Amino acid sequence: MGIIAPWYLKEFQLDIYSMLMLQRFPVVEKSRRIGGTTTGLVYVQEKLRRKPQWICRWAEPWKYQAREIVMPEMDRLQESCPTKHKFKYYKTDSFYELPSNGSRIYLRGVNEDKGESARGPFSHIIMADEFGSWREASYIKNDIFLAQLLSTNGQMIINTSPPKDLNHPYYTEERETAVVDGRFIQKIITDSIGQLYTLEQVEEMCRAVGGPESVSWRREFLCEAIADPELLIVPEFLDTLEGNVVPDDYPRPEFFTPYVGGDSGADDNTALLFGWYDFVKAELVVEREMVTKGKTTKDIIDAAKKIEAELWPEHPPRKRVYDAPKQLIYDIFKDHKWPVHVPQKDDRIAAIHEFRVEVGARRFKIKESCALTRRQLKVGMWKDDRHLDFERSEGLGHLDAVAAAIYLNRCIDRSYNPIPHDHGASRYTHHIDPALAISRGTTEDRLARLVGGRTMRRR
Repeated sequence: MGIIAPWYLKEFQLDIYSMLMLQRFPVVEKSRRIGGTTTGLVYVQEKLRRKPQWICRWAEPWKYQAREIVMPEMDRLQESCPTKHKFKYYKTDSFYELPSNGSRIYLRGVNEDKGESARGPFSHIIMADEFGSWREASYIKNDIFLAQLLSTNGQMIINTSPPKDLNHPYYTEERETAVVDGRFIQKIITDSIGQLYTLEQVEEMCRAVGGPESVSWRREFLCEAIADPELLIVPEFLDTLEGNVVPDDYPRPEFFTPYVGGDSGADDNTALLFGWYDFVKAELVVEREMVTKGKTTKDIIDAAKKIEAELWPEHPPRKRVYDAPKQLIYDIFKDHKWPVHVPQKDDRIAAIHEFRVEVGARRFKIKESCALTRRQLKVGMWKDDRHLDFERSEGLGHLDAVAAAIYLNRCIDRSYNPIPHDHGASRYTHHIDPALAISRGTTEDRLARLVGGRTMRRR
């Protein structure tokens, strides 16, 4: 009869099954080793056994996962099934077919080819398994899969463990919306105690991955949204008003020194950060960001000039650094009249560590409105544990704002004191040595002081 769930699934798995039955776009966040694939296969098999000629596309991150994860579970699920009622596997095209009614389950890996192999004219069910590990997840979901459901009014199921990347579309586009809409369910490993595992077995799993405080345990088994500190570029960054964020009306000191730091990109974004240094507090405050893509050099420089004029009409930046080819730097200086330097790029890891120290000491501040830079600093990760390159992601690009922040921090002249030596003094109450007052008076007065009062004659 094709009724499987009541006798095959555990009680805690039936909660997931019920969500799949009730929602067209359910989101299931589940622990490792909790039977998420099992529950999904039970639901899909029940549907396809009752619906002739139905199509399910089961998408894993990689092809080998589609085979190594799904196929053994299919074998276990069909152990007690009569041969004539079993789904038959066709290796050449990697799909299961039910001979009695022609319904099929296609197994696909989406990371190798950005989901191109999962294209099709229509589908009735799409299982987005381990969605949190998909690359180009938004494109695959929206451009490839959702179009297949239009003619069938089909269902798409997101079934995943929490991703390592906190900027993955699962977090930025899917999870919170599903929670608000009431189509989200979460199952953690402790939900299985007494049904699938004993307490002792769960404790052993915990010890095996590093204990109750380890990132692996908290993310993979307790489903916490937590990044791996060892892969975060700036783990010291605290995205709160008690940490590195300041309100947009955070006041400048009477005397400050403006700076600009940027990272140019062609395929990636171009990021420019506009900040000032407070000599007294020894803190750098970023008060404006500009992150753009697909703009000409002229457009970028014109926009930067406009921002500088708005922020500091009477205080041109003491220094601008911009990571770009030397020829482009020369063209910017010559053709666009925007003096800029190539940032110091030797010993890159030391520069990042120096920036992390400033961030950790809360001497690096950023205004609330700089949302994209804050996001990149909060979740930006290394590509791998060798710390050779930044991770790329759909929403944040190549973390260009993080690079701009590092360049900006390194270009600050922390020995420069913008406060005049005679600030607050009055000639009515103080004797001001003319030799020390070079910065005061007319141009002729200042020149005269430089030559000891001798007359300056033009040749």
